[in-house]
Amino acid sequence: MKKKNHFTAEPPNMSNIGEANALIRELWTKLREYEDRLAQNSRNSSRSPASDTPQARAERQKLNALVAEIRLALSQATKGTADH
Repeated sequence: MKKKNHFTAEPPNMSNIGEANALIRELWTKLREYEDRLAQNSRNSSRSPASDTPQARAERQKLNALVAEIRLALSQATKGTADH
């Protein structure tokens, strides 16, 4: 089964601010879901302690950094649209 690609090569071109805001809300919700999943480990979920390998922790750290970058970019983008 092929993995679904959520993003295209180029960002979508929104024809109005309402469409852009809807897309931002959708992406923000998805980002929150990813953050919640990244925050889980064997201490705060039903996952086994074996799932907390050093490699898994390192991967979560990389993903957390990426999530922080995305959150910052979304924050700056929404701030820019609120000024107009």
